[in-house]
Amino acid sequence: MTCNEAVEYIYSFRKMQKSPTHERIESLLSLFGNPHKKLRFIHVAGTNGKGSFSGAMSRIFTCAGYKTGLFTSPYVISFGERIQIDGEYISDASLCEITAEIKKRTEALPEELKPTVFEFITVLAFIYYEREKCDMVVLEAGIGGEHDSTNVIPFSEASVIMSVSLDHTEMLGDTVGKIAEEKCGIIRRGGITVSYPPDREEKYFKGQSEEAFRVIRERAEKAGSDFYSPEIKHLSVIKSDINGTEFTYKHLKLRTRLQGDHQVANMITVAECALALKERGEKIRDEDIEKGISSFTLPCRMEKVSERPLTILDGGHNEGCMLALRAMAEKHLKGKEITVLMASMRDKDYRKSFEIILPLCKNAVFTRTDIIRGEKPSVLAESAAGLCERVFFFDCAEKAYEKAVSLTEKNGVLICCGSFYLVSDIRKIVFDD
Repeated sequence: MTCNEAVEYIYSFRKMQKSPTHERIESLLSLFGNPHKKLRFIHVAGTNGKGSFSGAMSRIFTCAGYKTGLFTSPYVISFGERIQIDGEYISDASLCEITAEIKKRTEALPEELKPTVFEFITVLAFIYYEREKCDMVVLEAGIGGEHDSTNVIPFSEASVIMSVSLDHTEMLGDTVGKIAEEKCGIIRRGGITVSYPPDREEKYFKGQSEEAFRVIRERAEKAGSDFYSPEIKHLSVIKSDINGTEFTYKHLKLRTRLQGDHQVANMITVAECALALKERGEKIRDEDIEKGISSFTLPCRMEKVSERPLTILDGGHNEGCMLALRAMAEKHLKGKEITVLMASMRDKDYRKSFEIILPLCKNAVFTRTDIIRGEKPSVLAESAAGLCERVFFFDCAEKAYEKAVSLTEKNGVLICCGSFYLVSDIRKIVFDD
């Protein structure tokens, strides 16, 4: 089995199938000796900010000398991004070997117990981390929390709920409170619960909604889990520009290379969690926290990939992501002419995204990805009518990118956003050039 064959086999399973129990993944894990019961976890849920938190927290544990697994999604560059140890992607050899083993066991299961794609990948990761003897695994939930495949774990040292907003409402609920309840299913008695900071109309960022924050705090108290959340009074921003932000939080001197004020909120949530874990006996030093956060980068999350023209990639696709992108543009791109290159899935509320970002732009170019769920560029362009000065659409992403570059003035900015599938394709084009 080659690496490409392994990935193709994994994605041949059902994409998504909500279940009231974890019977499918538990059945498969039991065939491998329940590797998830031999690992320690930091479990991370939320609508936005999971990837930033998980990546930075894994860096902190690595800096502290822990052999640290990181499980995250989606991937931008290669499948191996989803399963890492100390910043290194799972090797092709391990991916192929473990996939072949799971394939053999899966084929013997009855149809109703065959895993979904995400369940398969989760099992693969648990097996890999256990065999590699990880000291800690930072585990990012897929969708939701209570019914997510990752929630098969028996305990987590910390259960983290990042920013909660409306997304996947057909599965998680149609209010922020209902979605927060679902996310809180990861909370465990005896561990700690950490929430994204509350929304108190602070000048730096939009925080956790009052409804979500109340739900998270109450669920933590009910579960017997100590509750933590960053206090904005301990935050001081020193410098913020297109290259990142320098700030202090409590006694820590921090810098993040990630763009956007919301990333400051993400990073002080990381710092708060790390300090709480340190108090509980984890061997984490202040310098590990500072180094871990400052050294962490994340592809395609407000990532600057070119200076000429200034090009920023952001894969965020929901209202919260678009609001954060707009806030960054209003703060750091004032006076610059903006061209936006976008794609979207049919099942996303792209009109809302357009209403948020397009009024800042002179030009909008729409395209599609190879994903079946991708909306037609002509439909996207029609939906964007009247929101910016000029609108174009192309079926080919590369031609759309060429057009967007040609429209971007010398001192202008090109923003590619709306879909991780699109920005992944554009990132490859940029760096191939």
